[in-house]
Amino acid sequence: MTTRSWAISRRTCLRGLGVAIALPLLDIMTPAWADEAAVATPKFKPPAKPVRLFMLNMPCGTYYKEWGLTQVEGKPAFKPMLAALQPYQADITLVHNLMNKAAVAHAIGHYANEGNLWTSTVMKKTGGADLDVGGVSVDQLAARCTAAVTRFPSLNLGMESPYGGTDAGWARVYNNQLSWSSPTTPVPNEIDPKRAFNRLFRQPAARPASGGPVAMALSQTEQQSVLDYVLGEAQSLRRMASTADRRKLDEYLTAVRDVEKQIEREIKEASKQRRVDPAATKSVGQIGGLVTAFDGRDHTARLRLMLDIAVLGFWTDATRVATFMFAHERNDMNYSFIDGVNTTHHEASHHTSSPEKLAMYRKICLWQTDQIAYLLNRMSTIKEGGSTLLDNSVVFWAGALNDGGTHQSTNLPIMLAGRGGGQLKPGRVVSQPMKSPLSNLYVSLLRCLGIEVDAFADSTGDIPGLFA
Repeated sequence: MTTRSWAISRRTCLRGLGVAIALPLLDIMTPAWADEAAVATPKFKPPAKPVRLFMLNMPCGTYYKEWGLTQVEGKPAFKPMLAALQPYQADITLVHNLMNKAAVAHAIGHYANEGNLWTSTVMKKTGGADLDVGGVSVDQLAARCTAAVTRFPSLNLGMESPYGGTDAGWARVYNNQLSWSSPTTPVPNEIDPKRAFNRLFRQPAARPASGGPVAMALSQTEQQSVLDYVLGEAQSLRRMASTADRRKLDEYLTAVRDVEKQIEREIKEASKQRRVDPAATKSVGQIGGLVTAFDGRDHTARLRLMLDIAVLGFWTDATRVATFMFAHERNDMNYSFIDGVNTTHHEASHHTSSPEKLAMYRKICLWQTDQIAYLLNRMSTIKEGGSTLLDNSVVFWAGALNDGGTHQSTNLPIMLAGRGGGQLKPGRVVSQPMKSPLSNLYVSLLRCLGIEVDAFADSTGDIPGLFA
């Protein structure tokens, strides 16, 4: 294959004064795809274009009676729990009748059902430091392979600080984390959008000879845009790029600056005197000495900022694997920032069909769906050649419980969005035999990323009905 002399590497960064900004996919990079295959691991064959995996959790299950697809005037339509996703129905696949078989090894409704959601392995019951979740989570297995062609193996984001202690003999860390790089090593979530952004776009200075901590290269100029440091290289690239590439480059750099502005606004808000809702403070349980309560900041805005950062990570190919936890799986955060809610998610999920509690549980579930809709909209508007970022991704959103009120772990609520780079055929419901292993789906997801696996955890195969 003859390459153009002016083609640049897919991993080219704009650099300047300690700052590196990875670039999105440009036409000028097209010949560079072959270079990635050359450095891939034997069991990883990168697709012609990047395929991303974004895994998000659904703490405390959902109101399953209102989950799924129905018919409205003879046309398929989502039930209320998914109604906000109706504009993206053609991009969505619902998978029915899967269960995490490892979750039934213990009777407790939380922890054993939830800490192994992404590993599908049986966990060791312990309240001490001898943690053992039984395996590596699917996102981290994917990250080990895709790290060969990205700057970061994975980006792991969340909204709650971890907490310690035990509950019913289980270490609460099992509840804090879903990503495990080894059976005994949880992957911590970054909950600070500023640090997450810095990790992607600000290079650390060299480690001091004394072995002290790494200092951020821009620690004294935090208010200056990272774009100022790479302006010269950006202008040079613009001169050699096509009109279409210049448009994509301008759009991308504008998006980077927009995220910076959002972070600056959040910093200013955090420095203000916060008004804490007394009802929220009262309702939130004590979690390992940490009280998580609505503190006056805009929780929705912060969550969406985190999603924006993950999208930027995908867009620049800084990573092809990201995870996001809406909250800990036994979610004791108070949701009084939603109109009509005055309790914690966990408490509302134990609704016992109480009209008041059920109404609040539904509102929380609907709020989460609204955030997924925001994510899909964002990904669907980013163009990559003749496709979109959503087309070239698999968004996995699922709960460890069927319905928070029953703690059932069969027929889990599972939504996939995106086309996996053209490998998946969305816009439908894919049903499997009852109690099919959830791990079968993980085999399919790994194959979409170009990772050749025969099995994962307790899988019995893949789910061929997903593929186009």
